[in-house]
Amino acid sequence: MKLNIDRLREITTGATSIAFRDGMYHFSRFNDQEVNVTDNPNVRSCAGIQMVFKTDARLLRLHIYTQPINDIRSYFAFDVVVNGVFAGSIQNLSDSKCTGDYANQVYPLGDYQQEFALGNGENCIKLVFPHSVITCIKDIELVDATYVSPVRRNKTILYFGDSITQGYDSLHPAESYAVRLADSMGANIINKALGGAVFDPELVKIPCCVQPDYIIVAYGTNDWNSVDLPSLRMNAEGFLQGIEKNYSGIPVYIVTPIWRSDWKETKKCGEFSVIEKTITEVFGNHGNITVVSGFDLVPHDENLFGDMWVHPSGKGFEYYAENLKNTIFGGK
Repeated sequence: MKLNIDRLREITTGATSIAFRDGMYHFSRFNDQEVNVTDNPNVRSCAGIQMVFKTDARLLRLHIYTQPINDIRSYFAFDVVVNGVFAGSIQNLSDSKCTGDYANQVYPLGDYQQEFALGNGENCIKLVFPHSVITCIKDIELVDATYVSPVRRNKTILYFGDSITQGYDSLHPAESYAVRLADSMGANIINKALGGAVFDPELVKIPCCVQPDYIIVAYGTNDWNSVDLPSLRMNAEGFLQGIEKNYSGIPVYIVTPIWRSDWKETKKCGEFSVIEKTITEVFGNHGNITVVSGFDLVPHDENLFGDMWVHPSGKGFEYYAENLKNTIFGGK
Protein backbone atom coordinates (compact mmCIF):
# COMPACT_ATOMS: atom_id res chain seq x y z
CA MET A 1 0.00 0.00 0.00
CA LYS A 2 1.51 3.29 -1.12
CA LEU A 3 0.22 6.22 0.88
CA ASN A 4 -1.30 9.06 -1.11
CA ILE A 5 -1.84 12.63 0.04
CA ASP A 6 -5.26 11.90 1.56
CA ARG A 7 -3.82 9.09 3.69
CA LEU A 8 -0.89 11.28 4.72
CA ARG A 9 -3.23 14.03 5.86
CA GLU A 10 -5.19 11.53 7.96
CA ILE A 11 -2.17 10.27 9.89
CA THR A 12 -0.02 13.42 10.14
CA THR A 13 0.05 15.74 13.17
CA GLY A 14 1.87 19.03 13.67
CA ALA A 15 1.49 20.17 10.04
CA THR A 16 -0.72 23.01 8.84
CA SER A 17 -0.58 21.72 5.27
CA ILE A 18 0.70 18.94 3.02
CA ALA A 19 1.17 19.61 -0.69
CA PHE A 20 2.36 17.48 -3.61
CA ARG A 21 4.62 19.22 -6.11
CA ASP A 22 7.79 18.42 -8.03
CA GLY A 23 7.15 14.74 -7.40
CA MET A 24 7.35 15.07 -3.61
CA TYR A 25 5.13 15.62 -0.58
CA HIS A 26 5.95 18.91 1.17
CA PHE A 27 4.98 19.38 4.82
CA SER A 28 4.60 22.75 6.55
CA ARG A 29 4.13 23.60 10.24
CA PHE A 30 3.38 27.28 9.51
CA ASN A 31 0.49 28.71 7.52
CA ASP A 32 0.90 31.49 4.96
CA GLN A 33 -0.04 34.21 7.43
CA GLU A 34 2.63 33.04 9.87
CA VAL A 35 5.26 32.80 7.15
CA ASN A 36 4.47 36.36 6.09
CA VAL A 37 5.31 37.81 9.52
CA THR A 38 8.78 36.27 9.72
CA ASP A 39 11.77 36.12 7.39
CA ASN A 40 13.28 33.23 9.35
CA PRO A 41 14.34 30.35 7.04
CA ASN A 42 13.60 27.84 9.81
CA VAL A 43 9.90 28.07 8.88
CA ARG A 44 10.85 25.38 6.35
CA SER A 45 11.87 22.92 9.07
CA CYS A 46 9.45 20.09 9.84
CA ALA A 47 10.10 20.22 13.60
CA GLY A 48 7.35 18.47 15.54
CA ILE A 49 5.66 16.96 12.49
CA GLN A 50 4.86 13.29 13.01
CA MET A 51 2.87 10.46 11.50
CA VAL A 52 1.19 8.17 14.02
CA PHE A 53 -0.90 5.21 12.86
CA LYS A 54 -1.78 1.55 13.30
CA THR A 55 -1.24 -0.96 10.54
CA ASP A 56 -0.72 -4.64 9.87
CA ALA A 57 2.05 -3.93 7.37
CA ARG A 58 5.08 -6.15 7.42
CA LEU A 59 7.55 -3.53 6.17
CA LEU A 60 7.83 0.22 5.83
CA ARG A 61 9.61 1.57 2.77
CA LEU A 62 10.48 5.22 3.02
CA HIS A 63 12.09 7.46 0.40
CA ILE A 64 12.87 11.04 1.42
CA TYR A 65 14.63 14.08 0.02
CA THR A 66 16.58 16.45 2.28
CA GLN A 67 18.14 19.86 1.73
CA PRO A 68 19.64 22.49 4.03
CA ILE A 69 17.58 25.18 5.73
CA ASN A 70 20.65 27.41 5.83
CA ASP A 71 24.39 26.92 6.29
CA ILE A 72 24.14 26.24 10.04
CA ARG A 73 23.11 22.57 10.35
CA SER A 74 23.19 19.61 7.95
CA TYR A 75 22.91 16.52 10.20
CA PHE A 76 19.51 14.81 10.31
CA ALA A 77 17.61 11.71 11.36
CA PHE A 78 14.11 10.63 10.36
CA ASP A 79 13.03 8.42 13.25
CA VAL A 80 10.83 5.32 13.17
CA VAL A 81 9.24 4.15 16.43
CA VAL A 82 7.27 0.90 16.66
CA ASN A 83 4.98 0.29 19.64
CA GLY A 84 6.85 2.94 21.61
CA VAL A 85 10.28 1.44 20.91
CA PHE A 86 12.87 3.12 18.68
CA ALA A 87 13.20 0.95 15.56
CA GLY A 88 15.71 2.91 13.50
CA SER A 89 16.25 5.99 11.37
CA ILE A 90 17.16 7.26 8.01
CA GLN A 91 20.12 9.41 9.01
CA ASN A 92 23.33 10.93 7.69
CA LEU A 93 25.30 10.90 10.97
CA SER A 94 26.17 7.82 12.96
CA ASP A 95 25.12 7.88 16.63
CA SER A 96 28.63 6.74 17.57
CA LYS A 97 30.04 9.98 16.12
CA CYS A 98 27.81 12.28 18.17
CA THR A 99 30.66 13.44 20.39
CA GLY A 100 32.30 16.81 20.77
CA ASP A 101 31.01 19.55 18.50
CA TYR A 102 29.28 17.22 16.04
CA ALA A 103 26.49 19.70 15.30
CA ASN A 104 28.57 22.15 13.28
CA GLN A 105 30.17 19.60 10.95
CA VAL A 106 29.02 19.17 7.34
CA TYR A 107 27.08 16.06 6.33
CA PRO A 108 25.68 14.93 2.95
CA LEU A 109 22.07 15.69 2.05
CA GLY A 110 19.80 14.72 -0.83
CA ASP A 111 18.01 11.43 -1.58
CA TYR A 112 17.78 8.76 1.13
CA GLN A 113 15.68 5.61 1.27
CA GLN A 114 15.44 2.71 3.67
CA GLU A 115 13.29 -0.27 4.60
CA PHE A 116 12.13 -0.99 8.16
CA ALA A 117 10.76 -4.28 9.46
CA LEU A 118 7.59 -3.70 11.47
CA GLY A 119 6.88 -7.19 12.79
CA ASN A 120 3.74 -9.31 12.57
CA GLY A 121 0.15 -8.36 13.29
CA GLU A 122 -1.01 -4.89 14.24
CA ASN A 123 1.59 -2.37 15.32
CA CYS A 124 1.52 1.30 16.26
CA ILE A 125 3.99 3.26 14.13
CA LYS A 126 5.32 6.74 14.75
CA LEU A 127 7.47 8.61 12.23
CA VAL A 128 9.21 11.73 13.51
CA PHE A 129 10.46 14.27 10.98
CA PRO A 130 13.89 15.92 11.27
CA HIS A 131 14.06 19.38 12.83
CA SER A 132 17.39 20.39 11.33
CA VAL A 133 16.87 20.20 7.54
CA ILE A 134 14.09 20.56 4.97
CA THR A 135 12.52 17.14 4.51
CA CYS A 136 10.13 15.97 1.79
CA ILE A 137 8.73 12.50 1.21
CA LYS A 138 9.13 11.08 -2.27
CA ASP A 139 7.45 7.76 -1.54
CA ILE A 140 6.10 5.89 1.46
CA GLU A 141 4.87 2.31 1.23
CA LEU A 142 3.43 -0.09 3.80
CA VAL A 143 4.22 -3.54 2.42
CA ASP A 144 1.42 -6.15 2.72
CA ALA A 145 -0.80 -3.73 4.64
CA THR A 146 -4.55 -4.27 4.53
CA TYR A 147 -5.27 -1.10 6.50
CA VAL A 148 -3.77 2.03 8.03
CA SER A 149 -5.64 3.99 10.68
CA PRO A 150 -4.64 7.21 12.46
CA VAL A 151 -3.88 7.19 16.18
CA ARG A 152 -5.42 10.20 17.91
CA ARG A 153 -4.09 11.78 21.07
CA ASN A 154 -6.55 13.78 23.16
CA LYS A 155 -4.15 16.53 24.25
CA THR A 156 -2.07 19.10 22.39
CA ILE A 157 1.00 21.08 23.46
CA LEU A 158 1.76 24.27 21.53
CA TYR A 159 5.41 25.34 21.63
CA PHE A 160 6.92 28.74 20.94
CA GLY A 161 10.66 29.26 21.17
CA ASP A 162 14.04 29.33 19.49
CA SER A 163 16.41 26.69 18.09
CA ILE A 164 16.47 24.72 21.35
CA THR A 165 12.72 24.18 21.24
CA GLN A 166 12.95 23.53 17.49
CA GLY A 167 15.20 20.61 18.45
CA TYR A 168 18.83 21.65 18.00
CA ASP A 169 21.09 19.72 18.64
CA SER A 170 19.60 16.32 19.19
CA LEU A 171 20.47 14.06 16.27
CA HIS A 172 17.21 12.17 16.75
CA PRO A 173 14.11 14.38 16.66
CA ALA A 174 12.31 11.85 18.88
CA GLU A 175 14.82 12.79 21.61
CA SER A 176 14.21 16.56 21.63
CA TYR A 177 12.64 17.91 24.80
CA ALA A 178 9.50 19.01 22.95
CA VAL A 179 8.83 15.51 21.63
CA ARG A 180 9.85 13.76 24.86
CA LEU A 181 7.59 15.95 26.99
CA ALA A 182 4.62 15.55 24.66
CA ASP A 183 5.08 11.77 24.51
CA SER A 184 5.19 11.54 28.29
CA MET A 185 1.93 13.54 28.45
CA GLY A 186 0.21 11.59 25.67
CA ALA A 187 -0.05 14.81 23.67
CA ASN A 188 0.25 15.96 20.08
CA ILE A 189 2.82 18.63 19.21
CA ILE A 190 2.43 21.90 17.39
CA ASN A 191 5.93 23.36 17.23
CA LYS A 192 6.21 27.05 16.27
CA ALA A 193 9.83 27.40 17.44
CA LEU A 194 12.34 29.01 15.09
CA GLY A 195 16.11 28.90 15.30
CA GLY A 196 17.54 32.32 16.10
CA ALA A 197 14.20 33.70 17.29
CA VAL A 198 13.52 36.21 20.05
CA PHE A 199 10.15 37.02 21.62
CA ASP A 200 7.96 37.67 18.58
CA PRO A 201 4.66 39.49 19.23
CA GLU A 202 3.62 39.23 15.57
CA LEU A 203 3.77 35.42 15.48
CA VAL A 204 1.68 34.89 18.60
CA LYS A 205 -0.97 37.33 17.33
CA ILE A 206 -1.99 34.69 14.79
CA PRO A 207 -4.19 32.14 16.58
CA CYS A 208 -3.25 28.48 16.31
CA CYS A 209 -5.52 26.31 14.16
CA VAL A 210 -6.01 24.01 17.18
CA GLN A 211 -6.82 25.21 20.68
CA PRO A 212 -4.03 23.63 22.77
CA ASP A 213 -4.26 22.16 26.25
CA TYR A 214 -0.87 23.56 27.28
CA ILE A 215 1.53 26.15 25.91
CA ILE A 216 5.30 26.09 26.42
CA VAL A 217 7.23 29.28 25.63
CA ALA A 218 11.04 29.30 25.73
CA TYR A 219 12.77 32.43 24.45
CA GLY A 220 15.51 34.60 25.91
CA THR A 221 18.89 33.16 25.00
CA ASN A 222 18.93 34.91 21.60
CA ASP A 223 17.39 38.04 23.11
CA TRP A 224 20.41 38.25 25.43
CA ASN A 225 22.72 38.36 22.41
CA SER A 226 20.79 40.40 19.89
CA VAL A 227 18.54 43.03 21.50
CA ASP A 228 18.94 45.58 24.26
CA LEU A 229 17.03 45.37 27.53
CA PRO A 230 14.23 47.84 26.61
CA SER A 231 13.61 45.90 23.39
CA LEU A 232 13.50 42.61 25.28
CA ARG A 233 10.89 44.00 27.66
CA MET A 234 8.84 45.53 24.84
CA ASN A 235 8.86 42.31 22.81
CA ALA A 236 7.98 40.19 25.86
CA GLU A 237 5.10 42.50 26.75
CA GLY A 238 3.82 42.32 23.17
CA PHE A 239 4.06 38.54 23.29
CA LEU A 240 2.12 38.54 26.55
CA GLN A 241 -0.68 40.54 24.91
CA GLY A 242 -0.94 37.94 22.14
CA ILE A 243 -1.09 35.11 24.66
CA GLU A 244 -3.81 36.85 26.64
CA LYS A 245 -5.86 37.57 23.52
CA ASN A 246 -5.72 34.13 21.88
CA TYR A 247 -5.19 31.70 24.76
CA SER A 248 -7.07 33.02 27.75
CA GLY A 249 -7.44 30.40 30.48
CA ILE A 250 -5.02 27.91 28.91
CA PRO A 251 -2.05 26.97 31.14
CA VAL A 252 1.05 28.72 29.80
CA TYR A 253 4.58 27.93 31.00
CA ILE A 254 7.28 30.50 30.25
CA VAL A 255 10.67 28.77 30.50
CA THR A 256 13.62 31.08 31.04
CA PRO A 257 16.93 30.27 29.26
CA ILE A 258 18.85 27.14 30.13
CA TRP A 259 22.55 27.22 31.05
CA ARG A 260 25.01 27.97 28.28
CA SER A 261 28.78 27.80 28.46
CA ASP A 262 29.28 31.55 27.96
CA TRP A 263 26.69 32.60 30.54
CA LYS A 264 29.25 34.58 32.56
CA GLU A 265 29.84 37.02 29.72
CA THR A 266 28.03 40.33 29.31
CA LYS A 267 26.02 40.70 26.11
CA LYS A 268 23.78 43.34 24.56
CA CYS A 269 21.14 42.94 27.29
CA GLY A 270 23.73 42.88 30.07
CA GLU A 271 24.45 39.96 32.39
CA PHE A 272 22.74 36.64 31.64
CA SER A 273 20.73 36.76 34.87
CA VAL A 274 18.89 39.89 33.70
CA ILE A 275 17.01 37.79 31.12
CA GLU A 276 15.29 35.59 33.71
CA LYS A 277 14.67 38.62 35.93
CA THR A 278 12.99 40.58 33.13
CA ILE A 279 10.92 37.64 31.87
CA THR A 280 9.70 37.01 35.42
CA GLU A 281 8.74 40.67 35.84
CA VAL A 282 6.75 40.68 32.59
CA PHE A 283 4.96 37.32 32.87
CA GLY A 284 4.95 36.62 36.61
CA ASN A 285 1.65 38.13 37.72
CA HIS A 286 -0.91 36.48 35.45
CA GLY A 287 -3.26 33.75 36.58
CA ASN A 288 -2.86 31.21 33.78
CA ILE A 289 0.89 31.86 33.29
CA THR A 290 3.71 30.22 35.24
CA VAL A 291 7.34 31.24 34.88
CA VAL A 292 9.76 28.30 35.11
CA SER A 293 13.45 28.90 35.80
CA GLY A 294 15.34 27.09 33.06
CA PHE A 295 18.91 27.63 34.19
CA ASP A 296 19.26 24.27 35.97
CA LEU A 297 16.98 22.13 33.79
CA VAL A 298 20.04 20.77 31.96
CA PRO A 299 23.19 20.02 34.00
CA HIS A 300 25.98 22.54 33.48
CA ASP A 301 28.17 20.18 31.45
CA GLU A 302 29.22 21.10 27.91
CA ASN A 303 29.32 17.38 27.03
CA LEU A 304 25.51 17.39 27.23
CA PHE A 305 25.39 19.92 24.40
CA GLY A 306 25.70 19.00 20.72
CA ASP A 307 27.71 22.13 19.98
CA MET A 308 29.48 22.09 23.37
CA TRP A 309 27.86 25.44 24.06
CA VAL A 310 24.12 26.15 24.02
CA HIS A 311 22.10 23.45 22.20
CA PRO A 312 21.54 20.21 24.15
CA SER A 313 22.34 16.81 22.71
CA GLY A 314 19.86 13.96 22.97
CA LYS A 315 21.15 13.19 26.46
CA GLY A 316 20.92 16.85 27.44
CA PHE A 317 17.32 16.94 26.23
CA GLU A 318 16.54 13.89 28.35
CA TYR A 319 17.39 15.96 31.43
CA TYR A 320 15.51 18.95 30.04
CA ALA A 321 12.27 17.05 29.42
CA GLU A 322 12.30 15.13 32.71
CA ASN A 323 13.15 18.14 34.85
CA LEU A 324 10.66 20.38 33.07
CA LYS A 325 7.89 17.83 33.49
CA ASN A 326 8.72 17.37 37.16
CA THR A 327 8.69 21.14 37.65
CA ILE A 328 5.43 21.77 35.82
CA PHE A 329 3.42 18.63 36.47
CA GLY A 330 5.17 17.06 39.44
CA GLY A 331 6.31 14.14 37.28
CA LYS A 332 2.75 12.99 36.56
